[in-house]
Amino acid sequence: MSAPRDEYPGVDPHAAPPAGVGGGGLVEFSTRRRVTVAMFWVTMFLFGCIALFALKVNLLPDLSYPTLTVRTEYTGAAPSEIETLISEPVEEAVGVVKNLRKLKSISRTGQSDVVLEFAWGTDMDQASLEVRDKMEVLQLPLEAKAPVLLRFNPSTQPIIRLALSSKAVAKTSADSIRQLTELRRYADEDLKKKLEPVAGVAAVKVGGGLEDEIQVDIDQQKLAQLNLPIETVIQRLQQENINISGGRLEQGSQRYLVRTVNQFATLE
Repeated sequence: MSAPRDEYPGVDPHAAPPAGVGGGGLVEFSTRRRVTVAMFWVTMFLFGCIALFALKVNLLPDLSYPTLTVRTEYTGAAPSEIETLISEPVEEAVGVVKNLRKLKSISRTGQSDVVLEFAWGTDMDQASLEVRDKMEVLQLPLEAKAPVLLRFNPSTQPIIRLALSSKAVAKTSADSIRQLTELRRYADEDLKKKLEPVAGVAAVKVGGGLEDEIQVDIDQQKLAQLNLPIETVIQRLQQENINISGGRLEQGSQRYLVRTVNQFATLE
């Protein structure tokens, strides 16, 4: 039997390969410097733990969204009039503000909302000043109220929304009106009062449904006989249906707030 032939005579098969030839690079370094590599990863782990515990976490962080809303009220105006007389002039006035990325408007009965979206990182205080400057020189109808500048704050948005519905089937429009009125009355007088004392609840707001109202039927013939305009009756009702603060009364160490409670509570 013959011995196996050496393919590479004069070369020791157990010798380390020369530099740059099949040494494995990073693998070889990790194998030969096991302690150094282990210390490196332990150090990275410790720094990660320190950074994790030092990281601040807030349930409702103070975010400054780069969004402004210009709201203008024009009582009694139709949406088409709101768009022509309010929304379009406001858009033309504020459309040249710096860093403005998107501009849109919402025109509804009696109200115009022009929403301005700016680039992230924009100084919103400076942007608000520029928008106010544009609003001061804007010519709007005399009957319209002065525009109000609103800033979006996500921390003021509701956390939980509840929707109320009735199991009864409304057969007529009168039944629908009655159900919506009862649901609104239940939300205002019962559900709201139960939720407000709950721990952690800051505020409860009610919207939707139909609120109770009193309709006054005026005899037009008697108004004509008395030569009394309908505007006078409306103004008189508005003046009577109001609560007015009467100031403060001090008696020794006690202080009392005085006000006249004159809002209508019943039909009588």
